[in-house]
Amino acid sequence: MAYQVLARKYRPQNFDDIIGQEVVVRTLRNSIVQGRVANAYIFSGPRGVGKTSAARIVAKTLNCSNPAENGPCNRCVSCEEITRGNSMDVLEIDGASNRGIDEIRTLRENVKFSPSRGKFRIYIIDEVHMLTTEAFNALLKTLEEPPAHVRFIFATTEAQKVLPTIMSRCQRFDFKRIPPALMFERLMMIGEKEKISIDEKAALLIAGSADGSLRDAIVILDQMVSFSDKKISTDDVLELLGMIHRDRIFDLSDAVILNDPGRAARALDGLISGGKDPVFIADSLIRHYRDLMILKTAGSPTSDMTFTGDELVKMRQQQEKLSLEEILYILQNLSHCLNLMKGSMFSRAPLEITLIRLAGKGDVLSIPGILDRLEELGRGGSGDAGETERNIVPESAGVDSDSERGQWKTVLAYIKNKKMSVFTSLSEGKLVEFNNDRVVIGFGQDDAFNKEVLETGSSRSLIKEAVSSVLGASPRLEFRLLEFLGGSAAGARRDEKKNNRTPEALKPIIGKAIDVFGGRIVGNFREETG
Repeated sequence: MAYQVLARKYRPQNFDDIIGQEVVVRTLRNSIVQGRVANAYIFSGPRGVGKTSAARIVAKTLNCSNPAENGPCNRCVSCEEITRGNSMDVLEIDGASNRGIDEIRTLRENVKFSPSRGKFRIYIIDEVHMLTTEAFNALLKTLEEPPAHVRFIFATTEAQKVLPTIMSRCQRFDFKRIPPALMFERLMMIGEKEKISIDEKAALLIAGSADGSLRDAIVILDQMVSFSDKKISTDDVLELLGMIHRDRIFDLSDAVILNDPGRAARALDGLISGGKDPVFIADSLIRHYRDLMILKTAGSPTSDMTFTGDELVKMRQQQEKLSLEEILYILQNLSHCLNLMKGSMFSRAPLEITLIRLAGKGDVLSIPGILDRLEELGRGGSGDAGETERNIVPESAGVDSDSERGQWKTVLAYIKNKKMSVFTSLSEGKLVEFNNDRVVIGFGQDDAFNKEVLETGSSRSLIKEAVSSVLGASPRLEFRLLEFLGGSAAGARRDEKKNNRTPEALKPIIGKAIDVFGGRIVGNFREETG
């Protein structure tokens, strides 16, 4: 006997076989039982979710000699003919290849004939949105007043392309994507019946990769059987589908969460060296952090998320180490990176830059947190000692006394005489703290290069030498990327000279809001309000 692909072998044959479409199934079943069958139906939804299968089951039930509660008997002559696709009373038409007015005119002539065996003559038109406008118009009259023995069932993946005049004459049913959990159960059931050994993680991967299409999931399963000879492992699925092992994504994500740029660079290099496309890696990371965002806000996975028990534990551990603002910040940067990569010939560099930047960042404060910090500093408070690690310091936290500013100018003059390049890089920073215990210089995100230059041995040594000569002490020297500065400090000073109408205390808040929400300044409040 010829081999039958699994997608056809396990195609739904009654209403109980259709999964993930409870509302549709219940309504169709009740309409048949109650004798309230419409002249025309339109089934819309993504591919592989059961639209055409449901149409066949409706057709079989209407013409079945012994219909049951869950649909057709699948044993009578009419049911068997429809299942084989050779019934004279149920005609399946491909809308893509029979889209012209001539084909519809032929259909209009044929509807006059009575069914040969069953009670109804049923027309199933797949991809009905492909019909031309003329063909739709030719069909209108027949749809509105069809013969009593005729029923129409249309299926489409693009309902918005169907003319409103056609749609208004049909009962519409919207089929939804099938949740991965339900597809997982169906795959495991098929595996058991076909004596296929498939581990749970492999089945979850197949279900998650099918994008809500059960047919696609079963096709992948069929392909995996040929690849692995009825013994399907997680590694087999990853290799055949070109997917990234979730442990590698966890490792890369951990590097970002633990602020370890070196580990992030090594993990990324391992994936790319293993043949993974940088764009695919970025997309996988976005999906991962999106899942973390959902867990952080909803507290539990949504229907489209698939995890094993161990994976869910790891996800919860990661989301607990991040604030929601940090997750959103990472997602925003990765999304921006993905857009850059798609327009670049060398897609690796933008991803490396983004991951190293994210892994080297400090904590990200929420807008309310920044406001609280501003208020505390405005009252003269020193803040929480742990705040030193946040790398977000409002401008009001800079040195205030004339003596400190004078001493810093002396330091700059000393360095200028010694090495002009170090003086230039240091001038781009902002002095945040200057005393015998610690000297802190801040840089905007766009000034990371200057920060790195000053952190090298010779530059750092020169600055420490200058500071020691002025203070007569050897304080700890720190360079930080400060979220509130955004761009370079010099650029901020130039902008301030051009437009000093923005209240100083609001500048860090506005900069942070732009950074988090991806916005831009389109005008000045005072200018637009007169």
